[in-house]
Order: sequence, then structure tokens, then C-alpha cells
Amino acid sequence: MTDRASVPDTPEAITRTSVLAFFAADHVAVSENKMYVNGGFFNLLRFPVFPATLATLGIGAVLQIPFQDTMQNHLFRIGLRGPENQELPVRVEGGFRTVPSRDAEFGEANIAPFGVTIPNVQIPAPGAYHLVLWLDNQQIATYRMRAFQVPMVVSAGQPVPRGPGE
Repeated sequence: MTDRASVPDTPEAITRTSVLAFFAADHVAVSENKMYVNGGFFNLLRFPVFPATLATLGIGAVLQIPFQDTMQNHLFRIGLRGPENQELPVRVEGGFRTVPSRDAEFGEANIAPFGVTIPNVQIPAPGAYHLVLWLDNQQIATYRMRAFQVPMVVSAGQPVPRGPGE
């Protein structure tokens, strides 16, 4: 069997940046072009009271950058929108440039993984929240999570065993 590159359906298929993954997790880190994820792809946030604090919010994104966009500067931004579409004070910004590896074939797209873990994220009220990903000032992906209130259960603990005749 020989390796054959498949013919793209349209020219846009090889000339646009693709979002291969964009998600929430408990923890996300990237090292040596590999993404390490704990507790990934949740979409429900359960809290007994609001406002609430999410101990950690990991955010992962994997972009496929087309060949013609390598060796160019790119800007990304990740934000969090609240139930009323308001921008919350969760914001990650950065710049990057992809470079073909020595092993890349001519015309091959590059993979660009990003991961960040933010501590103590404030969730002000129940409702739908959206992580939003922008690349070069264009929104390219969203990830929806829903926060809701769960009843608080108060436990009095186990009854103390009593001896005979008590």
C-alpha cells in the first residue's frame, strides 16, 4: 500500500485554518507539541450557590494552520462569555508563528496546540457560558458550558451506635 495525499474537496479546504479541537477541562498543558488533559470536555457546572468559584478551568485548542500561513505572525485570544453574552474577566491572549518541521512535506499543514489552566474562575449566575476563540481578530470557535444550581445536602453524619439497654 502506498501513501497518497487525498485531493481536497475545495481550494478552501487547504487554505483555511481549521479548529481541530476547542474544549474545557480541569487542567490542560502543552509540552513538546503534545497536549496533556485531565478532566476534559465537560459541559455542566454544578454549584450549590451563586456566585460560585470554579477551582480551575483548563482550556485546550488545536489549530491546523495551512501551509501558506506558516512563517507568519498570528494572534489568538480566548475569552469567556456569561449568560447575558457579557464578556467575563477570563482572557488569554498570545502570538505565535508556525514553522514547517524538517520532516514536513511541501504544502503540509501545521498543527498548533494551545493549553492553559486558569485558577479561581468566577461564575456569577446560573446559565449558559461560552468559551470563545479568536484567531487574527476573527471568531473561529465557541464551546458551550451550562452552570446550574444543585441542592445542598446537609449531613448530620452517622448515628452513634448505642450499647444494649440504652
